[in-house]
Amino acid sequence: MILCQTCKYIKDRRSDKMFLIYLRKYKIMILFSVFFFYIGCGITLSFLRMDCADALSKTSKASLLSIPNVEYAVLITSAPVNEKKRDAIRATWGKFATNIFLENGEVLYKWNHSQATYQTQHEQIKFYFCIGTEGLTDNEMQKLIDENKRSTDLLLLENLKDSYQNLTKKILLTMKWFSQKVKGLKYVIKCDDDSFVRVDLIIRELEAFAPEMSSVEINKYVTHKRPLNKYQGLYWGYFNGKARVYLKGKWEEKDWFLCDNYLPYALGGGYVISSSIVQYIGNNAEFLRCYNSEDVSMGVWTAALDGINRVHDVRFDTEWKSRGCTKDMLVRHKQTPSDMFLMYKTLVETHGEQLCKTENTVRRSYYYNWNVLPSSCCK
Repeated sequence: MILCQTCKYIKDRRSDKMFLIYLRKYKIMILFSVFFFYIGCGITLSFLRMDCADALSKTSKASLLSIPNVEYAVLITSAPVNEKKRDAIRATWGKFATNIFLENGEVLYKWNHSQATYQTQHEQIKFYFCIGTEGLTDNEMQKLIDENKRSTDLLLLENLKDSYQNLTKKILLTMKWFSQKVKGLKYVIKCDDDSFVRVDLIIRELEAFAPEMSSVEINKYVTHKRPLNKYQGLYWGYFNGKARVYLKGKWEEKDWFLCDNYLPYALGGGYVISSSIVQYIGNNAEFLRCYNSEDVSMGVWTAALDGINRVHDVRFDTEWKSRGCTKDMLVRHKQTPSDMFLMYKTLVETHGEQLCKTENTVRRSYYYNWNVLPSSCCK
């Protein structure tokens, strides 16, 4: 027994000695191997970060490349952290695009939505949540990558830092992107991610009445300046022509010099512009001044355009505070995700007839008078 233990001890000592000899002999080689291992890890991690950023770009671009048939672009301004708001839209009013369908080459509307059935969205309608990605952390970028993999509806602007101050620039860059990429575009429906939009009814009316917007079915809601034999485009929303220029606060306009009031513009909670306006803005983006408010900027950019049908519609509830709720409303601004789910539930239960459980008017609307100076437009 003692002899066996002694033999084992001698054997272990020899093994240790051989290991030390091997270590001394190949010490330099081992050190170089460790050194290059760590260098390789560092390079790999760097490429992973680059791949992450590149994947964000490729994921966005890949999901938006197949757009030859898009005629109606629903542009929703959003922020990187607003995933819950985007999901609320996808789960509620975004689904109403399925009420638009193609039959014998005609774009038609029919309420065919329910919570229990899945309908295929018309390929000529595409949603774009517009987000600036410059300066985001790896984690924030990865979240957007994962979201876009499941939704394929993010329009990611790599060279734009997402902030309220850059909102006008975001719209300008998006118009330029649409003008270059979406060749079959007819109209852009612009809104915020806190707007509830009857996208199906808006598209129905664009198909039926645009660009004249003068049918007896909608005359009780709209006002426009004068009828023309031919319109060069459409600018449709809830207009203001007597808004005072903000000299301080969130909406401060430091560079405003045009006049004492803002030029007439459709309020930014939701409006519609035709592809002719998109093309004009996209083609002249480098010459257009960006004011603090994107909706004010849109009014300035389009002010000199002739033949544009500017249509004021009381069904666009797009002011800084909601005017209430009526079944005829096409857009309701300043809505929470909970509000959206409640309106969605009510619409589904009433087969699209009722927007709210109880209709109410908190603030009165006005009909824009296009035949007087802007200071007297909106009584």
